[in-house]
Amino acid sequence: MKETLIKEFKDLKEETGQASVELILLIGSILVITIICGTYVFNVNSKINGQFNQTMTKARLFLLNKV
Repeated sequence: MKETLIKEFKDLKEETGQASVELILLIGSILVITIICGTYVFNVNSKINGQFNQTMTKARLFLLNKV
């Protein structure tokens, strides 16, 4: 069992480039997911902000008309 662990460790130490490629793909996929989620949150926030501004404008006009 000890020999197989040592062999597997030696296999991991070999620099074939596959680990680098996998790491690059992983980081790339995380970046894409982050950008998509950020865009979605930004759009939702913009819609909420727009609706809030409309509500405040209507309320201000309503109060000014009452005066």
